[in-house]
Amino acid sequence: MPSTRPMLPTRRLGKTDLEVTVIGFGGIPIQIVPEQDAIAAVRRTFDLGVNFFDTARGYTNSEERIGKALAGQDYIVATKSGNREAEGIYEDVATSLANLRRDRIDLFQFHGVNDDDQLAQVLAPYGALAGLRRARGEGKIAHIGITGHRRETLMNAVKQCDDLTTVQVPFNLVESDIRDTLIPLCQERDVGVIAMKPVGGGNFTNAPLAIKWCINQPITVAIPGMATAEEVEQDVPVAREMGLTAGEQALLEQMRSELDQRTCRRCRYCEPCPQGVQISSLLHGRSVVRRMGVERWKEWGALDIIASVDLCTECGECLPKCPYNLPIPELIREHAAYFRTIPELAED
Repeated sequence: MPSTRPMLPTRRLGKTDLEVTVIGFGGIPIQIVPEQDAIAAVRRTFDLGVNFFDTARGYTNSEERIGKALAGQDYIVATKSGNREAEGIYEDVATSLANLRRDRIDLFQFHGVNDDDQLAQVLAPYGALAGLRRARGEGKIAHIGITGHRRETLMNAVKQCDDLTTVQVPFNLVESDIRDTLIPLCQERDVGVIAMKPVGGGNFTNAPLAIKWCINQPITVAIPGMATAEEVEQDVPVAREMGLTAGEQALLEQMRSELDQRTCRRCRYCEPCPQGVQISSLLHGRSVVRRMGVERWKEWGALDIIASVDLCTECGECLPKCPYNLPIPELIREHAAYFRTIPELAED
């Protein structure tokens, strides 16, 4: 019986033979909603024609929920691990296979490689690359990719490692610098670009339009995080009609102007703070809370991060270091005030 799933535009995923839909599913948010809601969101995404689903070992129950929701279905799955050692990441592949209920993972990625020291660990003789090469040779994974937030490190990775078929990186209306740097390099090397955070970690007021902007750029696939079937039904249909109208362009420019000077790009050029303020972690915290929940951020040291605000003397040393001219002391105060409204983060 022929499939009744809608057809969405597809693009080849780098040097692989995989054709992925231009919009995929980001698996972070489903870990903080009830399981039945998570499974409903994943299944609705699939029913609407999406064939690319991204998750990670670090996303608690996300792999298991995707595996349960799509058991027996034909789809492309990407997962990832932050393990930097060969044996450790090889074992993580086995765990992911079991969680996802798969015989093979289409794309397994090095997770969060955010500086050159971490990249060196991955590429070392007994580093994570060796583990994934072993898994690939045994047919447990098909392709290898990398994720991170620092474009320079990702560019170095693409230049140094021919095994990489994809790069996953933040890319959205505000965080768009890779258009003139990383994206051309990936095009030259036939490496797919997976755009994470297309709605800025939840900061954009019109998520569907922000996603539509993203999939109209020279990337392969955008993977917005969607926690409920309702969000899926709002976001996925934007892929059915490519191109942007003049009215949409005007709305996008308004969103860009509102957020351009308020959005931390996590480049960390402002750090280290001489007073000890954890600037980037603090300014990224609101997004973590929205996508992963308060308790998860607390596991990552939220209380210490928030407490570091008290060390700020507003000396201003961070200001000239920021390539985006953000009003960092003002943003620190603003975020600190937001966190004080959350009872779980107001502990002594």
